[in-house]
Amino acid sequence: MSFFNQTDHSIPVFKPAQKAWRKVVGAAWVAILMFGLAACELPNVRKLVPPTQDKPASPGQSRDGRGLPPIAKPPLPPAFPALPGVPEKITLTPPPGMANRVPVGLLLPLSGRSAALGRSLLDAAQLAVFELVDNNFVLVPRDTAGTQDGARAAAASAIENGAKFLIGPVFAASALAAAPLARDAGINMVAFTNNRVAAGAGAFVMGFLPGQRIERVISFAATRGATRFAALLPEGPYGDGARDAFERAVARAGANVVRIERYGSDPQSAAEAAKRLGDYDLRRVALLAQRKVLSRANNEVSRRALKQLEHRETLGDVVFEAVLLLETGDALKGLVPLLPYYDIDVRTVRVLGIDDWSARSLRREPSLTRAWFASPSFVAVADFVTRFKKIYGRSPHALASLAYDVTALAAVLASREGGADFSVQSLTAANGFAGSAGLFRLLPSGLVEHQFAVYEVRQDNIRTVSPAPQAFEVLAN
Repeated sequence: MSFFNQTDHSIPVFKPAQKAWRKVVGAAWVAILMFGLAACELPNVRKLVPPTQDKPASPGQSRDGRGLPPIAKPPLPPAFPALPGVPEKITLTPPPGMANRVPVGLLLPLSGRSAALGRSLLDAAQLAVFELVDNNFVLVPRDTAGTQDGARAAAASAIENGAKFLIGPVFAASALAAAPLARDAGINMVAFTNNRVAAGAGAFVMGFLPGQRIERVISFAATRGATRFAALLPEGPYGDGARDAFERAVARAGANVVRIERYGSDPQSAAEAAKRLGDYDLRRVALLAQRKVLSRANNEVSRRALKQLEHRETLGDVVFEAVLLLETGDALKGLVPLLPYYDIDVRTVRVLGIDDWSARSLRREPSLTRAWFASPSFVAVADFVTRFKKIYGRSPHALASLAYDVTALAAVLASREGGADFSVQSLTAANGFAGSAGLFRLLPSGLVEHQFAVYEVRQDNIRTVSPAPQAFEVLAN
């Protein structure tokens, strides 16, 4: 896998093979390195202490010469003014050899409820450092604890320690809390959230945006002949955003939205929504009426027709050819069987999704056979997962590839001739970057565009029906 800026060919192409000598070091050494970087301050930070006119005391002797142990005075409370000659802030004083270092802050939830996620993202970032980084790049991890206050404190600490660019935080609320500090310091940041509200003014959201996946799977289905689309979406802000993206995507594909149904958090609400989606009651009434007509006719033709309707629950087909679902995991396994239960024939209606449905437990669900879903390229991610597992002995979190990619991007921009350049212009290279989760580019709006593949669910495997594009469309002026 290479990581490169496709627009500026002056940027070097970094490949793991070029750093092969680093890979001979054992995994244990890497783990020690990762822990050390996560726990330590930058080595070029020191606190200045006030000068004293007194002669230093000898070991074991107090300043009054009576041999009493020195008394440690408590620090002044914050409300007290600083004494003359005492600096109020930490001052950066780079030791020899550190003058050209480029510190980059990494803001992650390394404690609290999301500590496991934060650890996986930290490990991925450290893997990028281990594989790609030259000596001038310094990663400065800081713990946000998964809270807004923690994010502010983490951002402030990284900035005080000289960070020229911020990676993280993970959650939208944390990103919104950290962004003003980054703006005040005149530096840009890339967070891992996929919430659009956190984007803008030098703050980018690296997460996989649902709207982009919806656009990808809808446009592909349209190229395969689907012209009438339906959606079964959850209530709430997430479903609202998906509905808007769904309607835009269908319109861009030149197709029609014929039905959108929403459901709440309880199973009964989902069942009722699925029932409405397929017009089950109307089609049931139509079937009963047809049976009555045929029974009254009482001839050989009508009797054969009645025989054919014997095991039917409804009459007529649904009015759509494809239906979008947002769920995955256990929620999907509870939702998708409702489609055939209410006589929506998944053998003719294509189920569409925007999450990874490749898990064996999902492939075994008969209602998902033939389903299409948009996902980052499995081919691109597989190499990253293999390298991660080789070093750490476990699988990475699904978002870990993003941490690797943003760290690699920061390393590339930090190594530019003429000095590090984390400007918006450099970050938003029009042709994007090739990362471990596939091709991506940062947009001036603060959103990040990813390229997705489309896969088909089969009981025995997952089949690629449309590989991830290898280039982006030209941005309009």
